[in-house]
Amino acid sequence: MEWLKNMNNAMDYIEANLTENIDLVKVAEIAFCSLSRFQHMFTFVTDITVMEYIRNRRMSVSAKELLDSDIKIVDLSFKYGYESPEAFTRAFQNFHGIPPTRVRKLGFFTSYPKLTFQININGGHFNMETINKGTKPLLRIEEYSNLRVVSFKADCKGPETAAWNLLKEWVVKNIGDYTTRRFFGCAPKGHHPEGKEHQPNEDIGTHEYVVSMFLLNHEANEKTYHGADVFDAPKGLYLVGDVAMNEFNDNGNLDIGTSMQSSGSVMVECLKEIGGYELALNERPFYEEHIFFKEWFTGELSGDGGLVGFKLWLPIKKID
Repeated sequence: MEWLKNMNNAMDYIEANLTENIDLVKVAEIAFCSLSRFQHMFTFVTDITVMEYIRNRRMSVSAKELLDSDIKIVDLSFKYGYESPEAFTRAFQNFHGIPPTRVRKLGFFTSYPKLTFQININGGHFNMETINKGTKPLLRIEEYSNLRVVSFKADCKGPETAAWNLLKEWVVKNIGDYTTRRFFGCAPKGHHPEGKEHQPNEDIGTHEYVVSMFLLNHEANEKTYHGADVFDAPKGLYLVGDVAMNEFNDNGNLDIGTSMQSSGSVMVECLKEIGGYELALNERPFYEEHIFFKEWFTGELSGDGGLVGFKLWLPIKKID
């Protein structure tokens, strides 16, 4: 796929120029996109900025060179773009946990491999991921059918909090393994039923919101489960991606709406680049999967502070 080829060409250029002053405009040109788009998509799929990646790679390869040669630390610092050996040593120790002299003496260091983007096809669907230490699939297609859920609904001002609290109360009372379950929410008529787009720092509005928990097979055989109504789970294909929780309002609080909007736009761009699928938002709503800390259920953490992560499910369909 052309997008993957272009991104990997950009990674090759960075790798070949780690000892040079890397021009990010040039990197973006190699990826055949604007600088802002390249930076946005890179951060979304890697969870770090391009400059952080470059610094990490420089620290990794400089440590290897330190072990494989007799190069002086002062020469190594200038080679990798630092103005002084002291600045290089500080950055080196922050990354590796020990100074260059100790790495040379002990013979080990923190490795940060080069990034390579790939798509794995599995059962006709794909996982977009990077080949790197500790990575996981970043964007994937999931298909749902014949699954069941329990759901709780609120229709008020700030219904998300109200609905999640209803589910939390029920879960803690009835479900012993709640930390292993999958939870998701949806505004069936939209977060802004009047049709307006989300704006940063906007006031909390009134609308309907429904939260759900997937049931295991043996739990879904009745119309109710521990007193909660059982419903069919969402059906069909969804593009599922992690939301970068990096947008904040004027009060310094996490703005999930803006974070979701920003990550969603990158997911749509990736879908276009991959090809073979298109959005189906006019046919089915999107969903928001919440991954909670255990402390959220016990009340030690509340609100957005209880979130480990957040995933966005965009409804899609195959293009004939």
